[in-house]
Amino acid sequence: MRVESFIESTPGICGGRPRIAGTRVPVHRVAGYYRLGYAPGEIREFLTSLTLPQIYAALAHALANPEETEQSLRDEATTMEQLASEPADHS
Repeated sequence: MRVESFIESTPGICGGRPRIAGTRVPVHRVAGYYRLGYAPGEIREFLTSLTLPQIYAALAHALANPEETEQSLRDEATTMEQLASEPADHS
């Protein structure tokens, strides 16, 4: 099985960013956990819907496309910062 068969990009799903095929788990999410020092087996404990082959495929894709992965991680961090700075609407 080819690594590419585990990864897909679809406009309108995960912002069109690469994700694990058949899921809404973006490649950069797996790469982010890996960067934090988690091993693939540990990542599976967080992302329980994924198999180890899917996690390894995501890591291979991230390593083969570092600029794309970096940009996705930056974009997600920016979005999280914006959400954190917005006042909560408890109405």
